[in-house]
This record gives sequence, structure tokens and C-alpha cells, in this order.
Amino acid sequence: MALKHLFTVGSVFTALLITSFSTTEAQIHLPGPRFEHRDLEGPDETGPLVTPGVFDYDAQLFAPVEFTNSDQLESRSGFYASYDRTYLSVSKSPRIDTNTNFIDTGSHFIWGSRYEVGWFTEDESGWAINYQQSEGNAFANGQNELVPNPTLITNAFSSVELNRVFRQTISNGGTLEPYIGLRYIGVTDDTIEDTSQDFVVGILPADNRFIQKASNSAIGLHAGGRFVRRTGRWRYNTDVAMAALYNQQKYFASDILQEINGTNIVTSVSESSVEDQSFVPAIDLQFDITFNVTRDISLKTGVQTIYLWNGINRANTLTTGLNPNSIITGFGADSTNDNRYLAAGFIFGFEWRR
Repeated sequence: MALKHLFTVGSVFTALLITSFSTTEAQIHLPGPRFEHRDLEGPDETGPLVTPGVFDYDAQLFAPVEFTNSDQLESRSGFYASYDRTYLSVSKSPRIDTNTNFIDTGSHFIWGSRYEVGWFTEDESGWAINYQQSEGNAFANGQNELVPNPTLITNAFSSVELNRVFRQTISNGGTLEPYIGLRYIGVTDDTIEDTSQDFVVGILPADNRFIQKASNSAIGLHAGGRFVRRTGRWRYNTDVAMAALYNQQKYFASDILQEINGTNIVTSVSESSVEDQSFVPAIDLQFDITFNVTRDISLKTGVQTIYLWNGINRANTLTTGLNPNSIITGFGADSTNDNRYLAAGFIFGFEWRR
């Protein structure tokens, strides 16, 4: 009887021990908020993408400027952004005769905007994204009611950059920020010219609307550097960059002809298009001065120059009666062209935490 009682107690004790061990094992292997696999990685290898604290911000936009080093502001890490208005003088669309001779028509100013966002980590490296766009109108062949057929031209310029940026303090107290990345540049010309009974189809006078669209989509490698010098609340920036771009050119021309025969109007449309490719070397120069109004907000003004050496397809601003791309006087578009492009002017805006 004693042996039987001992066996019963031992069985109960063993069952309790197994149940306790299983519960402990289950608790040990419960999933937690932080993944850890002992065979593949240590707990320090599952950290965030960027340094902790980079995106911390106290939201005190108007906190006063604080000098911590001989009245000179230190370079900051973390997220930053800027917005600029641009007022650039851009090359007008040229006149191109039947021998493909380019006749320069000067330049005109157009308004635009530029945006930049990015961040720097504690180890003085980061990323930056830039977007710039400008658009404006000009006239050729006259621009008032005394001119029978003025040509309205719309010029547009755009640029997008994605850069990997590094920062290093140099011996004279300034900082150097080299960068490398990808860049896209777009240049377009749109023209429209209406002529009233200037052409004769058969024996009847006819109205015509001549439309052109020349576009460029260039993308390639982009590299440069920015030198930054701080003095009190002032910061001076000199930025030099170069790019090697592959350009996809497109040209489209259309004649919308209306033959007038008494009360009857017969409309016909003639369209032509052509595409080509070109290599576009580019240089981008900028100098600006910023003033820290508060700890996080700065005002900025400066100048910018963007020069595309060659390979830019432009619309032809010769009037319809002389334009070889019009079906009225030629055979429509048969080729693109390679021309230069210059945009230079003024910038002004503000920055946040730059």
C-alpha cells in the first residue's frame, strides 16, 4: 500500500514539473516587438534605417538663434526643407531657315519655383531631392492688333535631382558638401500662329492655324559640390555641379486649314512628327546668401545659371509662310535640331532647419 501511495505522489509531481517546463518554454518563445534570431543577427543589427533622433523636432519654429561656438552656428543634422521663387532669363526659340541656320532671337524672363528636401545623419551624410520648374510666354513676329499673324511661344523648363550628399568641415572653418546622383532636365517649346486668309487653296482664300511642340527629356549622372561658410547669422553658399545627360528629342507640327467658300467651311488637318536622341552636357552654378531670422527659419537670395551646351531641340519661330515645318510652305517636320539653352537669373525664398 505504501509503495502504491508513493507511486501516485511521484506521478503527480512529474506531471506538474512537465507542465511548468512547457509553460516556461512557451513564454520564452513568445514573439515580441523586437525580432531577434540568435543564429543570424544580434540585437544591435535590427536598428532603424537612419540614426535615432534624426527626425526628432520640438516644433519651435520661432525659437531664437543660439550660438554655441564663438558666435557661429554649427551645421545641423536631421530633416530640412527649402522653397524658392526663381526669375530666370531663358533663351527664346530661334528662327531656323531652310539651310538649318540658327538665328538667335534673344531671351526673356519667366517665373518659376524650386523645392528641396533632405536630411543629414550624425555621421555627416544624407540624401537630398530637388525639383525646379519655370514657364512663361513670349511673342514672335509682332504682338499687337496691328500685326496680322503674331506667334505665341510658351517656354518651359524643369529639373529633378536625387543626390547622395556628404559633409566635411575644412581647415578654414567652412564646410564642403560633395554630392553625386541622378538628374532629369526637361525643356519644351509650344508655338501657335493663326493666319487669316493669307493662303490660297485652289482659287479660294483659307485660314490656317500652325502649331509646333518641341520637347526634350534628358536624364543622366549628376555630380557637384557646395561650399558653405557661416558668419554669425549669415551663411554663404557656392554650388557647382555638372551633368552628362541622354536626351530624347521629340518634334510635332500641325496645320489646321479652313477653306472658306461662301457659307461653307471645309477643315483639313495635316500633322507630322519626328524623334531623335542627343547627348547634352550641362553645368549648374549657384551662389546664395541666407540670414537666420530664427533658430529654424532663414531667408535666402541669390543667383543661378544653368547652361546646356548642345543637343536641345527647339521650335522654329519663322512665320508660317516661311517655316519649312509647315505643310503650307514645306513638307512638314522631317528632323529635330541641336541647339544650346541658357537659363540665368535670380532666386529668393526661405529655408527650414538648413
